[in-house]
Amino acid sequence: MLEPMEKCVVFDHTRARFPALVPAGASGFDDLAFLDHQRARPWYGRAVEGARSFSSTGTSGYPKPVPWTPAEDAWYVDEKRDLFAPRLDGRARAFISLAVGHNAGSARAVLEDLGLEVHDAGLSALDDQCAAITAFAPEVLYCSPSILANLIAALERRGQRPTSVRRIITNGEVLFPSARTRAQSFFGIGHADLTDTYGSTEIGTIAYSCGTCGAYHFLDGLYPEAAPAEVADSRDLIGGEAGAVVLAVSSVTRTSFPVVRFVTYDVVRGLRRGTCGGARRFTCERVLGRCDDVVNYGELFSCYDLGDLIGSRLPAARWFVFNPWNDLTIVIEGLEPAGFREELRSRYPLHSRMSDLGLLDPPEIRFVGDFDAFTARAGLPASRRGKAARRVQRRTPESSWFEEPAR
Repeated sequence: MLEPMEKCVVFDHTRARFPALVPAGASGFDDLAFLDHQRARPWYGRAVEGARSFSSTGTSGYPKPVPWTPAEDAWYVDEKRDLFAPRLDGRARAFISLAVGHNAGSARAVLEDLGLEVHDAGLSALDDQCAAITAFAPEVLYCSPSILANLIAALERRGQRPTSVRRIITNGEVLFPSARTRAQSFFGIGHADLTDTYGSTEIGTIAYSCGTCGAYHFLDGLYPEAAPAEVADSRDLIGGEAGAVVLAVSSVTRTSFPVVRFVTYDVVRGLRRGTCGGARRFTCERVLGRCDDVVNYGELFSCYDLGDLIGSRLPAARWFVFNPWNDLTIVIEGLEPAGFREELRSRYPLHSRMSDLGLLDPPEIRFVGDFDAFTARAGLPASRRGKAARRVQRRTPESSWFEEPAR
């Protein structure tokens, strides 16, 4: 998919910045290994002079620090500003609700640099955010998809439909087509008025939805390709959807963390080169989800911590997590131990706080005595006790799975 000159650019960058990733005798890009979660692990948490660290659970399921230098922070903000400028031209007020993280920390600076007056809601209660939207009358909403969905539901319950909102930007989780349609309908805006941005803590902004052609365009300086199945562990390409591949990305702008054939474990459809607005660029139709056990639930949710908690309270118990959208259902084998839910809350303080504030729906937790019967009714993959299995299912659990058969 990459052209020879592009491969040379990435190879030269890797040789200059990350020589440890260049095998002895390597002569070009194709000799570089894909950076899967095993190969990437040693690069997390490295000390980089002057860098700030942001936590990511991508590629493995447990939190890991990712360094960003001041220079990288600066181009990250510049990229966002250049991306948003034509979409927000003439707009005066913006409302931000992005919880926490690298993107949340830079959002105010990006929008203020574009001349907008900004109300950053931070981690405030959902009702307070609704009241602020009503009073501030923003023309722009900048939210994660899950917070945007809860804001819309809360505004509707209050009988309010802010007519000031004419642009929406989303970031942080997959924006599913139904959520996009719901937001456009509620605020009375068109497809081109909602820009979805997709990225990761390791890479920064990766792609954005185009209001002209409806596809996602990759940012300049990024070189996407399909990861091979044996590297991506792509047993679940989101229902086996046609044209779906696991994404790998190379970046020539990241210098403190190696984004070199970096396997994101995101599944995209229709990865290709395309032409839009007279420009030829890397494009995909849309982001479908993930093929690994990393869960997006408001913010990234670590299954590593969940498994550790279950193992400490119910040794050898089997469990599944259902994460079909930006929600969460946890199903565990056995009887519920005393205090389990309180311990779960303490393991995930950010998610618990977001849930308490109404920004995130609390997870549904179900304990099942006859787990074999449950997995049979659900058609889930069988797993032996004590043996790790694909924990995360991208399906919506059905009530019939939990019904005990009549005796």
